[in-house]
Amino acid sequence: MVKMIPIVLLVLFLKEGSSFIYSVNESEYLKMPPLFEMDDYGECMLERGGTYCVSSLDLYSEGHSNLMHFIREYSAYEAKHFNHTRIHRAVCLTSSCKHYLDASNTTMDPERTVEECINETIWRNYELQAKLAELHYCKRHEDKVILDTSDYAVATIYILLIMFNVIGSFYDIILCDEDPKKGNQYLLAFSLRRNWAKLIAPGGRGPDLRMERLKLFNGIRAMTMVCIIFSHTALVMSFTYTKNPFYLEKAYDDPLKQLLFNGSLVTHTFFVMSSFLLAYNLQIHAEKQEIKWTKIPMAILLRWVRLTPAYALVIATISTWMRHIGDGPLWQMIVTSEANYCRQYWWANIFYFNNYIYSDDLCFPQGWYLAADTQLFCLGLICLVIIQRPCLRKIALAILFLVSLVITAAHTYFQDLEAVVIQSPESYRSIYVSDKTFNLVYIRGHTNISTYTLGLAGGLLTYHWQKSEKDLTPYKKYRWVFWSLFPMGVSVILSGGFFYIDGFTPSTLIRVAYATLYKPVFQTIVVAFMIGTIFKFENVYRGIVEWRGFAWAGRVSYSAFLLHTMFQRSFVGSLTELLHMTDYYVVIILCASVFLSFLCGAGLWLLVEAPFAALSRALIGNNK
Repeated sequence: MVKMIPIVLLVLFLKEGSSFIYSVNESEYLKMPPLFEMDDYGECMLERGGTYCVSSLDLYSEGHSNLMHFIREYSAYEAKHFNHTRIHRAVCLTSSCKHYLDASNTTMDPERTVEECINETIWRNYELQAKLAELHYCKRHEDKVILDTSDYAVATIYILLIMFNVIGSFYDIILCDEDPKKGNQYLLAFSLRRNWAKLIAPGGRGPDLRMERLKLFNGIRAMTMVCIIFSHTALVMSFTYTKNPFYLEKAYDDPLKQLLFNGSLVTHTFFVMSSFLLAYNLQIHAEKQEIKWTKIPMAILLRWVRLTPAYALVIATISTWMRHIGDGPLWQMIVTSEANYCRQYWWANIFYFNNYIYSDDLCFPQGWYLAADTQLFCLGLICLVIIQRPCLRKIALAILFLVSLVITAAHTYFQDLEAVVIQSPESYRSIYVSDKTFNLVYIRGHTNISTYTLGLAGGLLTYHWQKSEKDLTPYKKYRWVFWSLFPMGVSVILSGGFFYIDGFTPSTLIRVAYATLYKPVFQTIVVAFMIGTIFKFENVYRGIVEWRGFAWAGRVSYSAFLLHTMFQRSFVGSLTELLHMTDYYVVIILCASVFLSFLCGAGLWLLVEAPFAALSRALIGNNK
C-alpha cells in the first residue's frame, strides 16, 4: 500500500516556478496505479451472462495525498506523458466485480458497478479514489452479430466486381489477343491479364520518351508509403491498452525515435509529387492540344473518378464488414467506432472536404491527405490553365507561395499554435481530435499551398530544362552538394526535437518562424532531389529510387495507403491482453503491415483501381 511518495528519491527535473515533473525512474513510476488494466476477455465471454465493460475513471483524493500530488504533477507535462489522473479499465463485471452484483437483480447498473468495483481496488492498493469518467461500452455473452442492409449491399458490390473481372479476363483470353486496341475497351478494362502486365511493367514507359525519366517517382512513392505505415504503426499501437506505457513516454528521449515524432514532414512529399506531375504532364499535354479553361471541370471529374472507386470501396468495407470480421475487448473502441463515423460522414470523405471537419469526422483519419491534395489539385490546375504565359506563371507562383507563408504564420500567431504537431501520448490516443495545430494547420488545404507551389515550380522548371536541353554536366563537380541533400533532410526532421526539450518554452517569434518555414525548406530539398535525379546528376541516389522493384510498389502505393490501417486496427482491436511494446515488437508489426498492405494493395489495384482508371481512359478516348 502506498502512503507516501519519497520525492527526494525521484529522478526529476522541475522548472523553477512550475509544477511539472519531467522525468522519473521506473521504480517510482510503478508506484502510480497502472494506466491500463484488462481482464481476460475470452473467459468472460464464455460465462453465461458474462458482461465485459470498458471504461475510464478519474483518480482523486479527498484528503492530502503525496501520491495524488505526484500523479498530477507528472501528468501535467502533456508533451511527453500520458494523463495518469485518468485510468482505463476493461473489466469482466461477472467475475472481477461479482461481489457487487446481486444475483436477484437482473437489471444491474453497469456504471455504478464499475465505479464501485474499481474504486475499491484503487483504495485498497493506493489509498486513492476513482470516479467514473466514461463508460465506453459493455459487451455481453448474449450479444449476437446482426447483419443489416448495408452489409448485404457491400457484399453484392464485391460479387459484382469479381464477376466483372472474371468476365473481362475470359473475354480477353478467349476472344481477344494482347493488342490493347482490339475488343471492347470497357470489358478489357477488367482483364486481369492486361492489368497484371501493367502492374509489373518497368517504370517510366509511355508514348513520350521523356516519361522514362519520371520512374524515380515510383521509388519515392513506395519509400514514402513505408514511412507513413511506420508512423501509423506506432500511432495505432499507442491508442490501445499497453502494459508498459513508460516505454512510449521514454521514447521521446531517444534521438532515433525523434525521426518518428517529427517525421510527419514526409507525408507532405506526396503534395510535392502530385503538383510536380500535374505541372509537368499539363505542359506535355499542351504540346498536342490547346488547354482551355472549359476543360477544368472535366480534369477535376477525371481525378475524382481516378481516386474514388477504390476509396469508396474501402470506406464501405470499414462501415460494414469490418465490424464483424473480428472481436476483442477493444474491437468496438478501435474498429467499430471508425465504422460508425464512416456510416455518418462517408459523404465528406468521398467528396474530399473531410479535412475541414476532422474533429467531427474520424472516418478514415488519414484521408485528410486525399482531401487536401484534391483541394490543392483544383487550385493548381486553375492557376496553370488560366495563367499560361511563363513570366506571369512565375509571378503567380511566387505570390501564391508568399501568401501561403503568411497564412501559416497568421494561424500560428493569432491562434497561438505550436510550431509543429506535438506528438504527445494523449494526442496519439485521441488521434489528434483536440490538437489545434493538427486541425487548423497540418491537415488543411489552404495551409499547405506552399509545398504544393514548390512542386508546381519544380515540374515547370523540369519541363523547361528538358525542352531547352539543359546540360548539367559542368555542375557535376558539385555532386557533394547533391549527396548532402539526404542528411540535410534528416537534419530538418530532427530539428523538430527542439520543441520537445524539457523545460523549454519557445518564444512566439520562434514558433511562428519555424511553423512557416520548416515544411517549405524540407520540400525544397525534395524538389531539388527530384530534379537532380531526372537529369542524372549522380548515380548513387538515382540507382536506389529508380530500382525496377519499386515500379509495382509505387503503382500500388495508393491502394496500400487505403488498406494499411485496416490491418493495424483489426490487430490491436483483437488483442485480448495488454500490449507489451518493445522496439523489436514494433518492427515486427511494421514488417507485417508493410507486407499485407502492399500484397493486398496489389489485389485492390488489379481488381478496382486499374479497371476504373482504364474505364476513364476509354471514356476520354470515345469522347474527345
